[in-house]
Amino acid sequence: MPASLAPPGQGKGMKAKTIVITGASSGIGRAAADACLAAGYRVIATARTPGDLDRLAAIGAVPVPLELTSSQSIAQAAALVRGASGGVVDVLFNNAGYGLQVALEDATPEALRRQLETNVIGPITLTNALLDTLRPGAKLVFNSSVLGVCVVPFRGPYCMSKFAVEAASDAYRLELASRGIGVHVIQPGPIEAQFRPNALRALEECLGDRTPRLDYGNHLERLRAVASTEGSVPAAAVAQVFLDIVEGRRARPRYLVTRLARMAAYAKRALGSGFDRLARASEPVVERR
Repeated sequence: MPASLAPPGQGKGMKAKTIVITGASSGIGRAAADACLAAGYRVIATARTPGDLDRLAAIGAVPVPLELTSSQSIAQAAALVRGASGGVVDVLFNNAGYGLQVALEDATPEALRRQLETNVIGPITLTNALLDTLRPGAKLVFNSSVLGVCVVPFRGPYCMSKFAVEAASDAYRLELASRGIGVHVIQPGPIEAQFRPNALRALEECLGDRTPRLDYGNHLERLRAVASTEGSVPAAAVAQVFLDIVEGRRARPRYLVTRLARMAAYAKRALGSGFDRLARASEPVVERR
């Protein structure tokens, strides 16, 4: 049996733990897969396109196709994970997602549904389909965002989804405690990844040919910028936090990643609704002329 398809612990030089990572084609998910493989763990990684799945297989991960907006795809992915893991998953990292960065008044019902299905409903459905593979001592990890702690303009739909992820993680933590399953949340700030190009595509698809009331000039300039935003860190920084959770070096429920994320979260806690002034200053909200 090839090492990539062998039950946990049978791959050459491989540790016993099996790590499932969703959205591993790029960014944080790919960095997490790389880090776990380098540490000797068995990695089952999901992506949507055949090319991305082939690239994951090439680095030694077990590739599984997954589209989080499709209940059929989720069921098929869960079955593949169950088969590839021998029915035992040590860590499930719900990382897959994207950001619909549009003013809430411009969000279409279809765009909102896709945002929430991808970032919230899909991950919960997948988690529930795999819960019986998580044994005592297993870990359930969600990739949230500092925007699951505070809100800034033109991010309403994305913030809604991440606030929901925060609530879901708390519910799982309370309800799975008796089973000995740890639940953790990673809350990144700006990361050097494909997040902005993906957010730009989602924004353009949502607006279509409509003329919005608000001026998107500053927002679009930021999303189209080639250079990383100030305070950005490589995706590997988040992957290291995830690996620390996997290996027990970090046990807290939540971890903010990047200095900007920590500052914003502190300001939100300290200022409450007064944080609105900082949020408006960070992203001007003016009407089109």
